[in-house]
Amino acid sequence: MDFKQNVYDLIIVGGGPAGMTAGIYAGRQKIKTLLITKVFGGQISRKAVMIENYPGFEEISGAELIKRF
Repeated sequence: MDFKQNVYDLIIVGGGPAGMTAGIYAGRQKIKTLLITKVFGGQISRKAVMIENYPGFEEISGAELIKRF
């Protein structure tokens, strides 16, 4: 068997707001990053109907917030 070895500087588990933010900042610093997630947006995309405390938005749905990422 021929296995290709991938080496990463950073592995992020979870694609929620914190994981996505970590990935964005790692990418800006040119850090070789792997993000592992089932669904981008994590639980916020499935469970949050309306979010009223996210900086920059008076009120936004979880699904709409994820689209903006």
